[in-house]
Amino acid sequence: MKPYQPAQNYPIFILLITAFLIGCFTVGQYGQSWDEPDIYRYSEYTINAYQFIFNQKYLPSYESNLNFYGPAYYLMVNLFTRVLMLIVPSWTTVTAWHFTYFITFLAGVYILYLLSKRWLSELAAFGVALLFLCQPLLWGHSFINPKDTPFMTFFMASIYLGLQMADAQPRSFRRAGLIIMAGLMLGLTISLRVLGPLAGIFVLLYAATKHKQKAISLAIVYLFIAGITAYLTWPYLWKSPVTNYFESLKLMSQFPFDAKVLFWGDLYVPTQVPRSYFPTLFTLQLTEPLLALFIIGIFVMAASRKTEPILLFSAWFLIPALIIVFSKSVLYDNARQLYFLLPPLFFVSGFAVEWLFKYIHQQKFRYIFLMLLIAPGVLAGIRLYPYEYSYYNSLIGGIDGAFRQFETDYWGTSSKEAMEYINAVAPSHARIVVLSGSDEVARQYARADLQVVTEENDPTPQEKYTYAFILTRKNQSERRCVKSDVVYEVGKGNAIFVIIKKLGNKGHC
Repeated sequence: MKPYQPAQNYPIFILLITAFLIGCFTVGQYGQSWDEPDIYRYSEYTINAYQFIFNQKYLPSYESNLNFYGPAYYLMVNLFTRVLMLIVPSWTTVTAWHFTYFITFLAGVYILYLLSKRWLSELAAFGVALLFLCQPLLWGHSFINPKDTPFMTFFMASIYLGLQMADAQPRSFRRAGLIIMAGLMLGLTISLRVLGPLAGIFVLLYAATKHKQKAISLAIVYLFIAGITAYLTWPYLWKSPVTNYFESLKLMSQFPFDAKVLFWGDLYVPTQVPRSYFPTLFTLQLTEPLLALFIIGIFVMAASRKTEPILLFSAWFLIPALIIVFSKSVLYDNARQLYFLLPPLFFVSGFAVEWLFKYIHQQKFRYIFLMLLIAPGVLAGIRLYPYEYSYYNSLIGGIDGAFRQFETDYWGTSSKEAMEYINAVAPSHARIVVLSGSDEVARQYARADLQVVTEENDPTPQEKYTYAFILTRKNQSERRCVKSDVVYEVGKGNAIFVIIKKLGNKGHC
């Protein structure tokens, strides 16, 4: 292990502080995403569940598929945001939650930097972190995604701490402390998504190569701590830990997503999405410099003959990706469920950066080179703000070329901007019908006097609607209220996220 040298870590700390400050000033513009309201309720349910921890037969069930996700992260965010809103009382609950997701993402940036330093120089590892941070896709998700980017961070942390644990000298205080930390982190990762144990498997395989004779005793303690942590932070497991865990694993492996999936302009049933869905989306939604560096990095890493990163890349990305592609797993929302597989693409790219540094001798030119690598992502992110997660690269012509071919704002974060327009122009007590999107999210931003409903939950369907709110997800805006006038659109470039239509005298489509 390299000794800790604070001066050499200044670039990463400056990067993280800069990103933190940018987040402070921009977080308020990100709209609530589709899944968040239920997650807020689930976190409150989890807090209240602890009064039944010793009387589990009285624990009420939570009627949502969120039961099959562990709530450990949501519990922590709920408690942290309560403190955060005391510090910044002007922030809404949504803003506080979004900023907490962002802090979690920044922690992931630092963990990836530390992990990359196992095989790369300080500056190349910094380049890895910089490329990761400046992906518009990930930056956008870091504010609005309570599931996939946090799981990515926890998964990385589990692997990093697990490798540190295996590297530590046996029978040392450092080893004991790392076993506890790694076990706790793995347990929290499991209590975020049922695929969390994969990180533990990687760690134990590595530990077996380091300490063949003592790997079993290490595994017992490590897994025991992880299991207890997952159990205590996941109320769904309390009544029947093993049975309910495997029920969650079975359900989440073939998630019952019943909506259609947009891919190359066609709508597919989730079980019939082409095998190319996952590799296509990742190729089109990551920046061009990263893709080029990844291809170069594969060859450089192989030539380096460094066994550890090659095996980790294979186990963390290559093998799972092949299994997902050929098993035709249920994927949707641009394969966001698989973001935890992305970090290996970045540390592999770091090998390319390291190799290219051989031809760039002066440090200042190396930094200039890194700035050039992130320029496409940074510029695109500025143009797309606050919808960076809808980013597509130049291979498809950016977001303009992707519109109507792939999903853009599939989580409906543009509902905030759309409702701000309606709030400004709608007459008193106007009725708005949400034909595509989340009425709950739209209602979050609606004026107090407005009535926001769907056709399914409208208590007075015979009354007239003033406006129709239509999210373009699955190209539904092409099929609803086609004869009504469009009065407002939310989007970026030629891509439209939400359409607001003024309804005529009949007040219905």
